[in-house]
Amino acid sequence: MGPGGPPVEQPPAIRMARAVIDALHRVGVHGYVLAPGSRSAPFIPVIAAAEERRQLLTRVAVDERSAGFMALGANRALDHWGRGGLTAVLTTSGTAVANLHPAVLEADAAGIPLIVVTADRPHELVGTGANQTAEQTRLFDGVLRAVVDLPADLTGDLGLAAAESAIAGQVRRALLAACGEMTRDPGPVQLNVRFRPPLAPAIGPDGAVPDEALALSPPPGPRRPVRAIRIHEPGGIVHGSDRPVDPVRGVVVAGDQHDRTIALRLRRLAEQLDWPLLAEPTSMMRGGTQALTRYAELLATPAGRALADRVERVIVAGHPTLSRSIAALLARRDIPIDVVASTARITDVAGTVRAIVSDPPGGGPLRASGLGDLAAALDAGPAPSGWMRCWRDAVAALPELEPLGEELTADAVALSVYDSCVPDPPEDPACGGRRRFAPMDPRPRLVAAPDPCPRLVLGSSLTIRRLDRLARPTVAEAPRVFANRGLAGIDGTLATAVGMATGRPAPGRPDTGPATQCSGRAVRALIGDLTFLHDAMSLNRGRCESEPDLQVIVVDDAGGAIFSTLEYSAVTPARIFDRFFTAPQRADVPALARALGARVHQPTTLSELRHVLTRPVRGLSVVHTRVAGRGGG
Repeated sequence: MGPGGPPVEQPPAIRMARAVIDALHRVGVHGYVLAPGSRSAPFIPVIAAAEERRQLLTRVAVDERSAGFMALGANRALDHWGRGGLTAVLTTSGTAVANLHPAVLEADAAGIPLIVVTADRPHELVGTGANQTAEQTRLFDGVLRAVVDLPADLTGDLGLAAAESAIAGQVRRALLAACGEMTRDPGPVQLNVRFRPPLAPAIGPDGAVPDEALALSPPPGPRRPVRAIRIHEPGGIVHGSDRPVDPVRGVVVAGDQHDRTIALRLRRLAEQLDWPLLAEPTSMMRGGTQALTRYAELLATPAGRALADRVERVIVAGHPTLSRSIAALLARRDIPIDVVASTARITDVAGTVRAIVSDPPGGGPLRASGLGDLAAALDAGPAPSGWMRCWRDAVAALPELEPLGEELTADAVALSVYDSCVPDPPEDPACGGRRRFAPMDPRPRLVAAPDPCPRLVLGSSLTIRRLDRLARPTVAEAPRVFANRGLAGIDGTLATAVGMATGRPAPGRPDTGPATQCSGRAVRALIGDLTFLHDAMSLNRGRCESEPDLQVIVVDDAGGAIFSTLEYSAVTPARIFDRFFTAPQRADVPALARALGARVHQPTTLSELRHVLTRPVRGLSVVHTRVAGRGGG
């Protein structure tokens, strides 16, 4: 109520915006990446007031494409989506919505929750030629888990209480769909909110918007994970038998995934069965005694193909995409290939998967009995004597890697950055102190990890394949390595890293501080020069926006080196190949980075690079490395 007067009635658009943000807040959306716009204006006073009260964490980005990937990155960093702390992306209408399409496609393919809040014109303007008006609820057809289209003036049509209840129900349904709680298929959802003018809040006699017009509901108590009752488990689940299982020459293949519990279960299952573990860097499983380096290189040799021919069982987790030799193994029709998954999205490119073992998301405590149940469900027996040794011996027989000198090669840069993101394990006297890498890899560590140890984001081209070949398995828990492998594009890599560095928002209270970035650990991003140039503007930020703790290491080899590894490089004339595939650019990467507000390091030797990498990541910086030969990505 204004001083000495009746309550100031707010326009329907403001009441609607407050109801939507309040409903999202109550189901665990505590952060927003938003781009400036007109039709989305009703949201701004509500979000700004909530941020002042330390209930929300926001970031403003002028490019909607970057904003989408920033929100995706923030959600990718979460360990469990049902426990709150999600970040939404919010835009105005028209082409702003279309610019979210790359991030929406990646969220769909990678199975990452992405809440897309789009402002829109009222229904009567669609198809009339009205400015910035499109059929934007159909822009993402085929990839959304749910679409909610809220008509304009809903609070006036239904009354405020009924409208708030209806909006809360629709928002709850959308969030369940985004987190995959009903389908085990998390991904993007769209909340399309239509507004009619006036779009600005009504001001009281004191010249301010009354607090009660914008206030969100009181913070809910300790939040239980969102759960939906499952009528039945997905079909095709294997049930174990009590019969003894014969020895099996099996392998575990692990691709990109987000479920830490499945990673731990399958890593320990491989150890229990003494099976080789062929784990990509983003699988969270590249550690322990069974994980192998150079496995893709091995499988491309006659010795490796002979070993692959002897494989009798394959267990798959995640989304393996990096190696044609692994794809060939998974295409075999003469052996059982089983998948362990916590979502409905599985990898079965060749249609050879025999069965799916469903492991609930988040899993629960890891017990020996749990491993026994998993092995029984898969009818997986221990390997015969010497099976694992055959694989280790075959890797050891590969040509020795070139020793690293002071020259900045792409391999040396990638390994140094990877080492700097592997934390030291607890002291272990049995290992002679602290050992980070598995004992079968004799290479010395290149860089000591700074404290705190940063997370690592990889470009989706040669960078991740280089580390798939060379990154050493760790003794303790595998490092958290991230990449947009859903569709494996280079689009939005830097925006994803910014979103991860911004962190997971959690609601705060005035007496305890602002909405915080609970998982906002520092991030290192390792990318090639084309990936950097493709998304460089995502490093730009408004003068009022906080600086992320993000260090971008650019492996600059003057173009797209990955094409030189593919078959058409051998038959295309060099001049044509250079122009149409490698596509070297004229841009000055260090100058561009400085223009975007980053501190720039330009090491010229491996020692200089290691010196930079041993320091903690503070603020925004770009490390530009010109490498010998081809090797970016």
